[in-house]
Amino acid sequence: SRSRPAFISGYESIVRFLLLPRQAGVVLLLEFLNSFRSFGLRIVIYNYITNEYGITDTQAGKILGIKGVVDIIFGLLGSILVDIMGVRKVSVLALSIAMIGRTLVAFGRNRMSLFFALY
Repeated sequence: SRSRPAFISGYESIVRFLLLPRQAGVVLLLEFLNSFRSFGLRIVIYNYITNEYGITDTQAGKILGIKGVVDIIFGLLGSILVDIMGVRKVSVLALSIAMIGRTLVAFGRNRMSLFFALY
């Protein structure tokens, strides 16, 4: 008998992906949106807060450094919540909170709204 190769073709990968249950597609979409909001914002946040809020480079460094620590803490707490609540619920919750935060960053005009949005 002929053995199957250890890898699958690109076409077969696409077919397998399309055959996933609908719930898997929802989770993957939410994960994509969560990663995009995180990595997409990292590229521009420094310039945005220094230009829009008049924050100095040193202050921006401190703010973004604290934000990095907070992100790590929430990542650890999020992993615990995934075990308790499930991936889908935590993804929807995280995306909802992120949308509120990004709206505050975009439309807030004082430093308190910036701090609340980033943390």
